Amino acid sequence: MDTNGYAARSGALIVALALGALLLLGSAISAVPRITGYFTGYWNGHSDLLTGREPSIRISDPSDVDRVDYSGIVIVSDQTLLLPRVLQAAAEGLGILVVVGGGVLTVMLAVRMLRGRPFARMLAWGLGSVGVLAILVGAIAPQLQAWAVDAAVRELGYEVSAGFDGTLTPDSPEVIALPLWDPLWVLDRVDMTLVLLGVIIAIVGLLIADGVRMQRDTEGLV
Repeated sequence: MDTNGYAARSGALIVALALGALLLLGSAISAVPRITGYFTGYWNGHSDLLTGREPSIRISDPSDVDRVDYSGIVIVSDQTLLLPRVLQAAAEGLGILVVVGGGVLTVMLAVRMLRGRPFARMLAWGLGSVGVLAILVGAIAPQLQAWAVDAAVRELGYEVSAGFDGTLTPDSPEVIALPLWDPLWVLDRVDMTLVLLGVIIAIVGLLIADGVRMQRDTEGLV
């Protein structure tokens, strides 16, 4: 047996175990204040504002150095706003679950490998689960955030517009745009980086599961 290789492998697994444990512990400890913070402080959310006044929302000439544009407004409130706070906390919780799932998988795999036990099936199921969870977070969490802003704006009584196809003038009323369930806006909010990463992780899990099945079938023929 190559003792140097075995020591290097064991050292790498111990480092992975320590990092996974720290990641899991840090996520668990920070989860409580991160989620409860939505219920104990000011509520805030970002939205688009339709206005014909300056500074306006439009592409400016890069050579016009004196121009100032903005892309929206931040709404802050100390009111209860229970539904918006619950929605934002749920979106935050989904993101935390991905990190927790990755930490749990890392720890369990490192422990099984250090003990010399089979880990392929666990790796397949673990990667598949984390991948699917990442896809759900990338697709659903941004919609929950948008829903929270929509609910808060309506509860606070601001003037809103589900869409605007007219011409804005300096005298036009300022309204908050809430294209909540417009298909194009829904797709635009999706975190494609996280979704694609989740798809790749889930596919790797499926490939490993298929490899385990093929190996089991082959061993049954011997």
